[in-house]
Amino acid sequence: MHITLVNMPWASIDFPSLALGLLKRRVADEFPDSRVDVVNANLDYLDWITARAGLTREEYNFCWDSYFTGYSEWIFSSALYDDPQWRNAEFADLVAGSVPGDMLNKGQQLHALAPEYIASLVDRILAERPDVVGFSTTFAQNSAVLAAARLLKKTAPEVCVVLGGGNCDGPQGAALHRGFPFVDYVNRGEGEVSFTRLLACLRDGSDPGDIPGLCWRDAEGASHANAMSAAPLPASALVTPDYTDYFEQHAASRARAMAEPHLVLESSRGCWWGQKHHCTFCGLNGSFMEFRSKSPDHFVDELLAMTERHQVLNVAVADNILDMTYLRSVVPRLAEAECDLRISYEIKSNMRREQLGSLVAAGIHYVQPGIESLSGRVLKIMDKGVTGCQNVRMLRDAESVSLGVVWNYLFGFPAETEEDYDSVIDQFPAIHHLAPPNGVTRIAIERFSPYFNRPELGFGDLRPAAHYAVIYDLPESELRDMAYVFDAAHQGISTAHAERLEKAVETWCHEFPRGRLTQVDLTESIVLTNTRPGYAWRTLNIEEPWEMAAFRLLEQPCTDDVLAKKLREDGHDIAAEDVSALLTHWRTLGLLFDDGGQTVHVVPYAANQDLMRWVTREGRPALVPALLDDANSRTPGASATTATGTALQCWRERDEVARARDGMYLGEVRYEDSAVETVSDLFARGARHVALPEPVVLAPGDLDSDRRAVRALTHVRESTGHGISVDWDLDLGAEIGQWRLFSHLFPPRSLAGPDGDAVLDQWRATFHMNKCGYRRGRSFVEVTDLRHGAQRRVVMRKVHKGKLASLLDGAAVSDFRQREIEAFVKAGLVHRVGSVLWWLPSRISRWPVVR
Repeated sequence: MHITLVNMPWASIDFPSLALGLLKRRVADEFPDSRVDVVNANLDYLDWITARAGLTREEYNFCWDSYFTGYSEWIFSSALYDDPQWRNAEFADLVAGSVPGDMLNKGQQLHALAPEYIASLVDRILAERPDVVGFSTTFAQNSAVLAAARLLKKTAPEVCVVLGGGNCDGPQGAALHRGFPFVDYVNRGEGEVSFTRLLACLRDGSDPGDIPGLCWRDAEGASHANAMSAAPLPASALVTPDYTDYFEQHAASRARAMAEPHLVLESSRGCWWGQKHHCTFCGLNGSFMEFRSKSPDHFVDELLAMTERHQVLNVAVADNILDMTYLRSVVPRLAEAECDLRISYEIKSNMRREQLGSLVAAGIHYVQPGIESLSGRVLKIMDKGVTGCQNVRMLRDAESVSLGVVWNYLFGFPAETEEDYDSVIDQFPAIHHLAPPNGVTRIAIERFSPYFNRPELGFGDLRPAAHYAVIYDLPESELRDMAYVFDAAHQGISTAHAERLEKAVETWCHEFPRGRLTQVDLTESIVLTNTRPGYAWRTLNIEEPWEMAAFRLLEQPCTDDVLAKKLREDGHDIAAEDVSALLTHWRTLGLLFDDGGQTVHVVPYAANQDLMRWVTREGRPALVPALLDDANSRTPGASATTATGTALQCWRERDEVARARDGMYLGEVRYEDSAVETVSDLFARGARHVALPEPVVLAPGDLDSDRRAVRALTHVRESTGHGISVDWDLDLGAEIGQWRLFSHLFPPRSLAGPDGDAVLDQWRATFHMNKCGYRRGRSFVEVTDLRHGAQRRVVMRKVHKGKLASLLDGAAVSDFRQREIEAFVKAGLVHRVGSVLWWLPSRISRWPVVR
């Protein structure tokens, strides 16, 4: 039997299909004599349409992300109904104001070409003579899937067409089967078991009437829907996906230049919070909310084996929520794995700073904590189980440990009031240095959510979202069963108030990369540094013992009364009015956030957070230029100390004014020691800014001068990789034309050589973190390089760890064969300084937030 599985647009080009990867592995295990292919039609479509109409990554992502407007599904409705102009005017009227004009024009162009693409795809699928073609359909894939299924069945009636995926859950799958007769079978629910049982029935000619959840047709073509399974698959039945087809196709696709490939894995299914308190707006998990997770050792072994097999270190975990027991099992093992992973996970937003720090140490650098709102009252309406102050604490502590946070601000809940938003919006300037929402969205009513299932919660008279009737030629009764998104009378705040929220978040997003607020706790005092545009002060010392105690207590949300009580318990005889006056003063400085009678401070620990924030300039990432001004100058600390010429000077803060404060100078460290070990230790000790003792001169010289230059460059490279700013001076001499080789390093304050000032200006204007960096796998090294504009990804297989280690601190030319040197130099990974070879890329240990 030949089975072809198809992943249609608008699936993300960054990720393989978890569903099809699981099915391929399950089918291959149970039908070893069968051929199983996965066609990644999302990648195929990107190549096809780019050659004909042009399609940027941003345009593709817009389509992928526009599910709730119907834009992405409408594009392929022309192929479903074999009409290149299918309901153009109706759809344009429907989305007027919600889809930008340029994207509406682009969508109409893609809409007209969709039938031609579907025809070419079906021809290529059928050329391989499959017996069964299975389509996975989730969110914005539905019309593309149906279009391909229709033409495939029309062209080759003997081929069995099967649908499965999130869009087929419950009544949706039955409606798809009833409404589109060219679909032979629909698998509803978890497909690993039901799909393989269906294949066995097809092979043996047996009756599929007892397969749970399956929709099938009798001899007259009538649709039947078997009852769905009453229990979900146990965690022990979850297999490892097979992504061979995706990575082979991605390597040959235009997507390779647009997006780094990721692995998609699952460590659990269901939601342990939803089992107890189903968030009122959430429609995820469909038929099965029951939480079950893989054994910790099994998941870690699977993850590491998959990174090794595909030589990819980016991992998206598809879980709805992190199993908290993993903090004591999976997280420590990943931290010890010696792999530079970049993992994304969904978590609950009440996790503490120490827990968040352990995630980062394990390679979990991005989280989606389900913040949704900063109003405790609105969060209670959602049944989120957290408060506004806890969510702000989450944002603050994530900044402290350099953890990226992805979230959206939701509104439109029954019983919410304008005051719930005004009280929060008025405090936004105080948290402009914390990760802003990715967007502001009125909630959609999703199938399977409590708002859908329980009209008494505030949303009655639901009807399928308006775009379904434009996209599909079906009666409303069928659309009601097929739809996932529903329209209802708006609840909550007015349109005018929603616009105020949107504008406030827009300002927040603009200010986020341009300012910061941090603390350095010196035990005897706490030094705060502020560059937020909305506040005039620059530095503040908290030195009174009771004030320091109050500030530390406010790391956790508490009421004024509880704060005063704890201060008295700690031996501070302070009147309540003095505590109140202090909090009032701190509010004027933007240090506190208040919600629901509780207060929490908003000051992360200093970690040069603003250097990890990018803006997009001319289509490329960059820092806000003014941020470099804080470090690239002769510091008061430097002039007040005497460098030995062989010592690295270190400070706890990058900000020039803050460095002058007592206690901010960490002292000197030996310059001769290994920079790799030295800088890592310095960052752990709190160093955030260093100054080299002498200029770096890259000019022909003796062995000692060559090694001195390499030692200095290594300190700059390692400091850059850790996000430590550097005061240094560079003389490239005759090599100034090669400055881009070094442009991933923190910019020097001066650059000697022809046109040095102009080159330095360009260096500063284009610098951002991780511009050229490497990461370690278990038997490979991955290098990503943006120094020359377009991203280049190089995977070095079977790397000799000893040779790489020697290059990091500078290796003798004589230690390497000539062809090795030539290959490294040609790739821009190694620079030759006289008789010493030096490794250029910095090791990536922190990841930026792009705004």
